[in-house]
Amino acid sequence: MDGYSILERLDAFFSEGENTDAIGNFLSEEQGVMQLLGQPTDSQEALEFYSLFKRYAVVVDKLLNAFIERESKLGCVIDLEQLAAAVMNEWHQEQDFCRYVCTAYIAGALDFDSFKQLVADVNAITAYPFGDESSGADSVTETNTQEEEI
Repeated sequence: MDGYSILERLDAFFSEGENTDAIGNFLSEEQGVMQLLGQPTDSQEALEFYSLFKRYAVVVDKLLNAFIERESKLGCVIDLEQLAAAVMNEWHQEQDFCRYVCTAYIAGALDFDSFKQLVADVNAITAYPFGDESSGADSVTETNTQEEEI
């Protein structure tokens, strides 16, 4: 079986609600620790961040084992090492996009540098200004001022 058909099925598996929730809930619950990205490597914060990586790997490992078990019941035997190799091969492709979302999640569990990239991406997506810091607050004030003049 080629790596791409495995990845297609794996991506579909990771896209299922409960599996997406497992990753999303973990990342949401650990948002505070994820902010420790970039701390000096000889700090307590860096140790906490590395511990986060190990805990994340456990979450993904459980999902991968569930996927392998399900595929096995369907008559498709998948070796975990074969699966990891297919994921990392896809992850390291020279392209500006990722064909399979699951590869970022899994690569983040297999490799600390990939985990740091995943966390940086999640932090960038989830870190946006609230209240007075948002650009929307200024535009609302300007709109209200213009309406009051009318």
